[in-house]
Amino acid sequence: MDVNYQYLMKPILNWWQAITELSTNASLTITLWLVITVLLISLLVILTLVRRLKTCKSLLTFSATPTLVLDVKKGSILYSNTAITDIFDQENSNTSHIVAQCCFERLSHLAEQTAITTDVFHIKQLKKTLRFSAVQINYQRRRAWLCQIDHIGTNSSAISPWDVDGQIVNNLFSSNSAFVHIKTLDGLILNCSPSWAAQFGQSVEQVSGHFEHDFYSSSKIEQIKSYEKAVVAGDIQEYEEWNTADDNNILLQTMKYPLYDEHKKIVAILTVSNDLTEVMELNERLLNENGEHLRIEAELSRHNSLLNSVINATPDPVAFMNGDGKYVGANLGYCEVLGVEHADLIGMDRTLLLNQDKKVWLLEQENQLLLDGKSVRYEELLHLADQEPRWYEICKQRYVNHTNGENGILIVYRDLTERKRIEYDLEQAIEKFDELSSVDQLTKIANRRTFDTKLQHYWSTHHREIKQMSLLFCDVDSFKLYNDNYGHPMGDIVLAKIAQVMNDQVHRGADLVARYGGEEFAVILPNTDEEGAIRLANKIIKAVQGLAIEHAYSKAAKHVTLSIGIASMCPEHESSEALLLEHSDKALYMAKENGRNQYCVYAEKGHDQEMAELNFDLLKS
Repeated sequence: MDVNYQYLMKPILNWWQAITELSTNASLTITLWLVITVLLISLLVILTLVRRLKTCKSLLTFSATPTLVLDVKKGSILYSNTAITDIFDQENSNTSHIVAQCCFERLSHLAEQTAITTDVFHIKQLKKTLRFSAVQINYQRRRAWLCQIDHIGTNSSAISPWDVDGQIVNNLFSSNSAFVHIKTLDGLILNCSPSWAAQFGQSVEQVSGHFEHDFYSSSKIEQIKSYEKAVVAGDIQEYEEWNTADDNNILLQTMKYPLYDEHKKIVAILTVSNDLTEVMELNERLLNENGEHLRIEAELSRHNSLLNSVINATPDPVAFMNGDGKYVGANLGYCEVLGVEHADLIGMDRTLLLNQDKKVWLLEQENQLLLDGKSVRYEELLHLADQEPRWYEICKQRYVNHTNGENGILIVYRDLTERKRIEYDLEQAIEKFDELSSVDQLTKIANRRTFDTKLQHYWSTHHREIKQMSLLFCDVDSFKLYNDNYGHPMGDIVLAKIAQVMNDQVHRGADLVARYGGEEFAVILPNTDEEGAIRLANKIIKAVQGLAIEHAYSKAAKHVTLSIGIASMCPEHESSEALLLEHSDKALYMAKENGRNQYCVYAEKGHDQEMAELNFDLLKS
């Protein structure tokens, strides 16, 4: 309300004039004059201050910025405007007290400072995330905080300095298999990888803006704080621990890094956890060796300290380049893979590092990636300088720089060497197992299992192609007497030598010599008629005789001999391979009955020829 000073001063001056006329003492008059002048000036100053105070209150009251004035010592509200409740779209007087309490809790340990700028906190009761600035003032002769508050929601890109590179970090998180999250010093989650959020059954959007204690138990939080004492002091913390995810126990290797702002002040903590369970289990199954895990030292490569810390902390080589194919960022691991110094790599054209034989393919691939945005994954064996070749999975994704709208490519290398080694060892083990399960260990030729499989296979193919096949069924003569008189070790040597000479007589790749059991051997001859089988049987009998192994107790000769039964037939639909085996066994029986050390060919009854055709030349020898 305005004050009319002319009406106020007129009675005062009249009163003063009356006083001076009555006074006869000049010194008393001067003194009264001075006192009254001081009173008038004081009154004018008070009126001016009152008017300014009312103006300031009006400005704060009608300001759209939520404002609170808090007592420095007690935290009580000295003043608040209506924007505090308006920002939450609710008419609740308790809102101001909730916000005031949260602000005072954060300011209580900063009483010695005169100003606080851009502090962020989350109010769980209101489900809001706020940013506020505060300055100390004198309000009604009391020390107070003047707080101005802004509601910023829970989007991490609004509360962290990632506006330019946020999409690069998000792409890096999404392409990383590790559990990664970034939080403020008081536990507010700024960003995380999908795998970290998934372990709580949440998405990245649902997790961001909440505090770490919303997801962990109080005992787990205390354990985390004990690990982070060194991190808050500026050190990198590393440890391993067993954790539970989806009702499974997993071994996590965790690295914690301090993150700095532009003033070199620690403002957040980056946590990267890698699942070592699979590597540990595979190594225990094979060589019981500990897998080597690459750790990349942090190195600033760009002005954004948060982005560089994330990239350099990632346990994979990482780089990104602009749409023109020039590198704009990389970590130390990527430089080591390419064999290029970091200072030389930044700004380098991608084509200078491409092999000529792959240059066209890679350029077409990256141009297509920039065009349609579809990520690319492939494996490549890289020959590093002064190192053994290593396998890498290369992942490329497109990102958009929101500052200028340009597209770029994020490149992530994942070391697959250990996994490839384990896969190779498993393949070798499987091949060795297959070999052991198909070869007779004494004679080093095919065993009974392989014989049965091959005989069934050839029977089916010859029936389909209407071709003839033959089978030789062989037995060492008087072998029991040999074992009884010369001993089983000598008998094993004899069987191994016979198997070797039999195998030497077979020259076709499809033919198979197998140990059927004990002193019995069999030879499968696909696409072979009776005449061809007889020729081979004759060669085998003579080769065994040529060994000249003494056998004084044999009923056939003074050395080790062999009897062979021969059967040949064209497989028919109503018969099976067992019939061919039965025929050759019967022919072997006839060879034994007729004096051993000979072959006999099976013939059907009713033919003009006898049941078996004997090799009389061998009988005479």
